[in-house]
Amino acid sequence: MGSQVSGQAGLARLPLGMGRCLGLVGLMVLTGCGLFTREQPQSSAKPGDLLVQVGEQRVALVEPFRGGEPNGLFDGVVKISGGGQPEQLVEVNAICSIPDEPKWPKYDNLYGTSVRNAAAAQGRKGDTSWQVLFHFDGRKEVKMGKDPGAWLGRLHDNLCRHGDFDDRKIAKKP
Repeated sequence: MGSQVSGQAGLARLPLGMGRCLGLVGLMVLTGCGLFTREQPQSSAKPGDLLVQVGEQRVALVEPFRGGEPNGLFDGVVKISGGGQPEQLVEVNAICSIPDEPKWPKYDNLYGTSVRNAAAAQGRKGDTSWQVLFHFDGRKEVKMGKDPGAWLGRLHDNLCRHGDFDDRKIAKKP
């Protein structure tokens, strides 16, 4: 008979090929449930894609960001889920600065508000519940409202292309 997976006491022995197949099916099920979904850079994400995950909190793209001047990403809608919190839709705007550029701020500016649906985010003018500045020296400054959560720092990296989301690092990956 062919090789078999050695079992522990009380576990049925399966042919090696069958054990591998069950493992592959299990991995496909977990991946299908989104447990091993990779974060996508905002620049290539499509609605439904995972933008960031912090602990059990997941931030998925609902409505793509609209580019603006200068270095702005506006009216994007994301869905925050998991982490024991109720699911919510949030409109997020980002103005990403350029380090060491004369007359540019020394911080990135993210601001937003909760919305009932993605359509409600379109055409909003100036309504915001929170504003957070991410200074280039590493400080995080809440300018308005309360900090929406740990997910915002990771989303900031994605939107402003810092850290793991730096285009120069992404391009080097095979």
